Amino acid sequence: MQKYHSEIIRRYKKIASLPDYLFAFTFPLRKRAVRLLELQPGQSVLEVGCSSGANFYFLQQAVGPKGSVVGVDLSPEMVVQARLRIQKNGWNNIQVIESAAESVVLEQKFDGLLLFAMHDVLTSSLALKNILSFIKPGGHIVTAGPQLADKFPEKLLNPFINLVFNKFSVSQEHKDCPWRLLADLLNNLEIEHFGPGIMYLVKGIL
Repeated sequence: MQKYHSEIIRRYKKIASLPDYLFAFTFPLRKRAVRLLELQPGQSVLEVGCSSGANFYFLQQAVGPKGSVVGVDLSPEMVVQARLRIQKNGWNNIQVIESAAESVVLEQKFDGLLLFAMHDVLTSSLALKNILSFIKPGGHIVTAGPQLADKFPEKLLNPFINLVFNKFSVSQEHKDCPWRLLADLLNNLEIEHFGPGIMYLVKGIL
């Protein structure tokens, strides 16, 4: 497991300081993911794999100043960037914890959970079991990211999607259905597809 985590940290060290505009194409999907969490002002939300905090603005807007946002990330470099983002924006209701999803210990239960482009977490039964233990019964869970297409002509894009997985994920399991393990743990599963079948957005209730 330590070797696995070390490889994740190594990969994300290289991209931690990349500017947001390089990932601007993901912003509509990020907004949609946060809307599907159906958060109310004053509630709490957990984002596992928060990276540099690109979703914090949307999450903070959803829970309001009386709500709370907690981000968890394994990469020290990503945590630094996320905390700088929090400081720059003056958000006093967001905190970031440096930890692996499999072993993070949290002091509260949350109304919602966001997993954005977190394939390594989604394919780890241990990680999912641990983080879901911090979600309230009836809490909404939303995940989004890339997937391999299963139909033509979309399948012609699969070599590119495989490059994305190889670049950003250590796990190469379930690339055709990244939410496979999560689906067995949630109720009322809803699945949406974007970007000619190569991006997914899944919502469920614990």
